[in-house]
Amino acid sequence: MRSWVVVILVALVLCVGWSASAAANDEVSLTVSVVNQSGAGVGDATVIATWDGGEATGTTASNGKVFIDVPNGADVELDVDDDRYVRNRRLSISDADEREIELPVVPQGTATVTVTDSDGQPLSDATVRLRQDDETVASGETDGNRAFRTDAIERGEYRLSAVKPGFFRNETDLTVGLETEATVALQRGRVTLDIEVVDDHFEPPRTLTEVRVRIGADNFDANVSTSDGTASLNVPANTRYRIVATKDGYESTPNVQTVREASASVIVAAQRIHELTVTTSNDRVIVGETTRIEVTNAYGEPVQGARVRIDGEGVGETDDRGEMTIEIETVDERTIDATDGQVDSEPITVTGFDPDAETGTSEPTPTEAPAETPGFGVVVTVVALAFAFAVRAARQRRRSVE
Repeated sequence: MRSWVVVILVALVLCVGWSASAAANDEVSLTVSVVNQSGAGVGDATVIATWDGGEATGTTASNGKVFIDVPNGADVELDVDDDRYVRNRRLSISDADEREIELPVVPQGTATVTVTDSDGQPLSDATVRLRQDDETVASGETDGNRAFRTDAIERGEYRLSAVKPGFFRNETDLTVGLETEATVALQRGRVTLDIEVVDDHFEPPRTLTEVRVRIGADNFDANVSTSDGTASLNVPANTRYRIVATKDGYESTPNVQTVREASASVIVAAQRIHELTVTTSNDRVIVGETTRIEVTNAYGEPVQGARVRIDGEGVGETDDRGEMTIEIETVDERTIDATDGQVDSEPITVTGFDPDAETGTSEPTPTEAPAETPGFGVVVTVVALAFAFAVRAARQRRRSVE
């Protein structure tokens, strides 16, 4: 019995030792040396290590070194938090393992940049950017005091740029020291913006005529009419515009376009407002007979798969010609419309009728006997007068002969 107990205890000890060893192997120690530009160690600096889902920190000894435990094989980024020194970018470590790493730092400085117009008047809302080795180190906008101040950045050489809507960009070199101040002057500028409005329902898109175009920005607004679908405007440079076309029966997707410092062209698309139209080959149909229903879109094109309804009840879908044949079963007015799941058509009315019921057999209307008239007496009188004139004429001829 005692031998079994000993075996179990030994097994437990081995398991615990193996678990501890495995846990220890899940982490590795990075030996980080923080050094200044001359290569000397920087003591009392906080090193921050970050990786996906975790973070660790440590403070350097007087020789500038610190041990940081990180997950084995992790991708780690190192940075420093110090009142004297700074890094513009983190140092990336891939597939971390036991190793020594040098983390260079540079004395920190700041830059305060004022942006003015050509008359020397300070400008607010101007964008300022400091770049080093083609990467942006600091950026922001001039505030109510017409100035932009960086956070702590490395002292050294930078490329400084400033721009504001309605002005041309200005760039210059800047050396940043402990507390550096700089002023950048901007010139007002305008460029040409060409606009074309098209109906992109078609392929290729077709120019849309008789259109109004609205061009808006914080520093510009215009509403122009164009008969041929094109417009050319002189607009402030370095400005973000929202361009919309308007035309009766059409809807336009706004086009957001940033115009820099060269002439620009933009195409604004519009399409007819989505609608369905239902027509029928006959609006009066004999009961039991059929009629053809056609569904078209706003362009007069057949709509396949439109659901046809009679008095609100679906009866089928249109074919590839946009058509469907329906039967009229009762003597009555039937309301017919269609839907494609987005819009409903205006309804139309088809009337079912029974020709036999409408024709029928009616009783003849009796004809009234004509009233007596003096027509016969008139005829006799005319004949008698003609005879008298004839007798008289004959007598006169005899006398003339004698």
